[in-house]
Amino acid sequence: MRITKIETQKENPSRRNLYADGKFLLGVSAETLLRFGIRTGDEIGEEKLRALHAAEELQSAKAVALRLLARRPRTEKEVRDKLREKEFADAEIIATIEHLRTLGFLNDEEFARTYIAHQLAMRPKGKLALRQHLLMLGIKKETVDAVLGEVLPEAKQEDAALKAAQAFLRRTSRSRDDPQKSRQKLAAFLNRRGFTWDIIAPTVKTVLGEKASEDE
Repeated sequence: MRITKIETQKENPSRRNLYADGKFLLGVSAETLLRFGIRTGDEIGEEKLRALHAAEELQSAKAVALRLLARRPRTEKEVRDKLREKEFADAEIIATIEHLRTLGFLNDEEFARTYIAHQLAMRPKGKLALRQHLLMLGIKKETVDAVLGEVLPEAKQEDAALKAAQAFLRRTSRSRDDPQKSRQKLAAFLNRRGFTWDIIAPTVKTVLGEKASEDE
């Protein structure tokens, strides 16, 4: 086959339409076209055509991944799952993930740090809840545990529990509750937020009084 025409796509100026022997062959990005050095009049065989298709699939996978990351940070699993949903082949997915890692756009360790910091600032949660969510997002267990150990020592967990408890008490009315019921409600709330009992007990005691440890 001989390339008889190369034209810029009207709706996407960054892409080109290739024609071989007067018939439409395929659309490619200008970047792919430049990398392969294809010009009008060149002969193109099946092997080169397959390479063009593969290059375009990889380019498309990278573009999809970058659009995802432009909206918000993602874990490797989130990007991988989305690319599979778009029906990209495993080879393109693996290459895309590696490319984004190299650029620093995908980093599960940094994602975990950022997520934990955001949660502690906006809606304090305990280590159990943070760990569960990060694992659900596909971050490896050893990475999650290492980051939690680094950025969430016990003192920070106590501070997060105290902030969560104070926010809970501001939102709820305790006028009709006896002291024991108030402590039970607060403890249940902190438990749902993923705090462990060794953090919950002293927090309840701090914000509601000395009887917390006796009544629980």
